[in-house]
Amino acid sequence: MRLILASLLTTVGAALPAQQFDTRGIPADAAIVLVTAPTTGLKINSSPAMKALRERLEKIAAKADKNSPKLDKILREEFGVDTNDTNSSFAVGLNIANGANGTPDFSGAAVLHMKVDPKKVEAFGKKRGIATFTAGGKTGWNALQFFGALGDPGAQAQPDGPDSFQLGLFVVDASTIVIAQPKDAAACFASLAGKTAPYALNAAQKTFVADTGRSYGFFAVNLARLPSNPELEQTGLANAMMAFGEKGPNQVYKIAANFTTAEKAKTTGQQIQGFLAAAPLLLAIDPAEPAEQQALKKVGTELVSAIQPVKVEGNQAAMTISFETEKLIGMIAQLMDLAEKQMEAQGGAAGAPAVKATGGKKKPVGAPATTK
Repeated sequence: MRLILASLLTTVGAALPAQQFDTRGIPADAAIVLVTAPTTGLKINSSPAMKALRERLEKIAAKADKNSPKLDKILREEFGVDTNDTNSSFAVGLNIANGANGTPDFSGAAVLHMKVDPKKVEAFGKKRGIATFTAGGKTGWNALQFFGALGDPGAQAQPDGPDSFQLGLFVVDASTIVIAQPKDAAACFASLAGKTAPYALNAAQKTFVADTGRSYGFFAVNLARLPSNPELEQTGLANAMMAFGEKGPNQVYKIAANFTTAEKAKTTGQQIQGFLAAAPLLLAIDPAEPAEQQALKKVGTELVSAIQPVKVEGNQAAMTISFETEKLIGMIAQLMDLAEKQMEAQGGAAGAPAVKATGGKKKPVGAPATTK
């Protein structure tokens, strides 16, 4: 999981146009898709402020999780993985069906494109006693055990129970890692090899993504391919998508939802626009409020001001958010300030004894009273 999150954090830009997102390995009929592209070459990736922000994020992560520095060291030194490599990317494609006893049945795969040393991964798996899977002619590792070993260097892998969820981690080559259930692995490998067609953005999706400039991320969900949900069906929502890109000095984010009728699209668009119109009143700062709450409202106001009016065309309602890159980085830094203050406050409360006033002096709560 940390590996995926690290890739998400570092994939903040793109060198590839939208039409060249690498979707090999994920199902052509995937209901839920998330793909990114390499981050090399964009302002948000090369900005000194962004580099400083990433370093700060690593320090905050280290404070929140004392194992994180060790984990980064394992990824870099033992596996040859650089979580800050701007050429890395990933693709995730999932389907969900109604399984036995009403439980959801997941299928699909996650494909990570990053430098890795297959021999080192194999040595780590054997050393930690992690169980293996064989699927599609390849041998992989029990992914849940593998991630557990990364998070706790002293833990020993425990055997799965008869009903355990089976998830494999396969190092296909020195630049490709696949995470999939054994039952889906063969189809993923065939797609990676070009033997079967992977998921492909359709013409409308390509146009949508191209509007963000040099795109670095795309997300889509098709509700028609998911189990029935009466509440969602009442909204008339059919599918939705998001795109992320850089256009000139700005970061551009687009969100669009397609509905079953034009009337439902119009109604939803009006509701969202009404909320945006009321947001400045909700975010008005009261001088009597705590400083942290005022700072949070200020960030919220900046966010709302970057949202362009909702556009409704036919069955689609769409919204665009455009931030100046340096301003966006500054907003993230403000949120990090608040997070650090909260962490420090919680740490102080947990580490210091509770005290109460005793005639101008302080003593731990519960301590016996002194007598004169």
